[in-house]
Amino acid sequence: MTARPAGSPESIAIVGVTVIDPSTSNPPAPDQTILVQNGEIYWVGPAAAVRYRAGTREIDGHGKFAIPGLWDAHVHFMNSGVTALALFIANGVTSVREMGGYIDSTRTWQTKMREGTLIGPRIVTAGPILESPSYLQNVITRSQRLDPRLATRILPYRIGVRDSAEAKRAVDSLRKLRVDFVKFRTTASPEAVYGILRYARRARLRVAGHQPVVPIATALDSGFSDLQHAILPPLSRISPQARDSLYRKFVEKDAFYTPTLTVSRTVNITADSAARAIFGPDAERLDNRRQYAPANLLEWWKMQVDERRGDTSSRRLAAFNEAYWSSAADVHRMRELGVKILAGTDAGSVLVYPGFTIHDELRLLVSDAKLTPRQALWSATVGPAQFAGLEDRLGTLAVGKLADLVLLDENPLDDINNTRKIYGVMQRGRWLSRADLDSLLAQVRATVADSAHTPK
Repeated sequence: MTARPAGSPESIAIVGVTVIDPSTSNPPAPDQTILVQNGEIYWVGPAAAVRYRAGTREIDGHGKFAIPGLWDAHVHFMNSGVTALALFIANGVTSVREMGGYIDSTRTWQTKMREGTLIGPRIVTAGPILESPSYLQNVITRSQRLDPRLATRILPYRIGVRDSAEAKRAVDSLRKLRVDFVKFRTTASPEAVYGILRYARRARLRVAGHQPVVPIATALDSGFSDLQHAILPPLSRISPQARDSLYRKFVEKDAFYTPTLTVSRTVNITADSAARAIFGPDAERLDNRRQYAPANLLEWWKMQVDERRGDTSSRRLAAFNEAYWSSAADVHRMRELGVKILAGTDAGSVLVYPGFTIHDELRLLVSDAKLTPRQALWSATVGPAQFAGLEDRLGTLAVGKLADLVLLDENPLDDINNTRKIYGVMQRGRWLSRADLDSLLAQVRATVADSAHTPK
């Protein structure tokens, strides 16, 4: 959403707050002052030990808990559009990792956010997604059979990669677009996979992706950086010893795993149930997040739901349920062995509401994957900053880092659901109170209402 142009952020002192550091096992530090100047953290320490100049704005942090600004490490803007930006900020998400989309619109938003004329999260982007040419052809076939809009919604931000030569051309084009990392989804051949990894390594770009057509361990040895989605084979098919061996390979190669448990849960919802939740007469009453979904997103969701209507197999749903709980167990064991878990939602997928669902992901990481609340917070703060190479600027509340933080009314280490209880958000030194955040949400609702139409 829009914001007034701004110069240098004001000097702010958050006084008396309890500071939580997800990077350590230290207990929360009570009665601290966080002093912010020029968009950076200038001081963090006991409230009684700091003095600041006259004119500094004071925010009363007594009884509040400060955490680093949250990340959503797996989002897509191509379907949710510009209204998603404000929804992330309103939910304490000050940075996102865009896992493929329209880079032109992303660059425009980034410019406007730097200028202060648009409010939204910092965006780390992969730009266009690398795909198998056979997947792209399948999109065309599906579009001809089901809905001609499918191809126009999917193909413009994809690049087909068949072999090593095409991998080189694709990575070269991404490098020229100044992407932050490379994302592949489907892979055509081992040659294509190793080509993507080789040329990305030469370009000094990390590679994130879905499960490739080569063994994951081999891909990790070749520079694969981050596996997306809860898609490892179910526990019943691989021995615990073999799984542990793979998990340790992640640790050895300093690689990440982004399970996106939230979107995995929505796959278990039947098409009819999803349609009722999105388009039924009681949709907004059942889930008030529905009022923040723009027409463009609803149109995409309808296409997805319509594709799923033909598959009512209880066997399919049972298989997805088995895969989900197997993946939750994977996350728990991986974290035990030291694998870096990232919190991502696949925002923009069916029933995955931008901004709001990062709190669902944190809850599932604790309730289903059995991470501690601190480990879950790490996955949405320190971990994504490390992947992005921004750990010296983001991820913790420390002197010299960018002033991205969330003030909570209650302690998230007591209950991870307390990340939803947001008192205010600061991004690079600009403070948004609860009233400001509510105003942002109201702007989104108004924008959605003005342009709304329910797809038929």
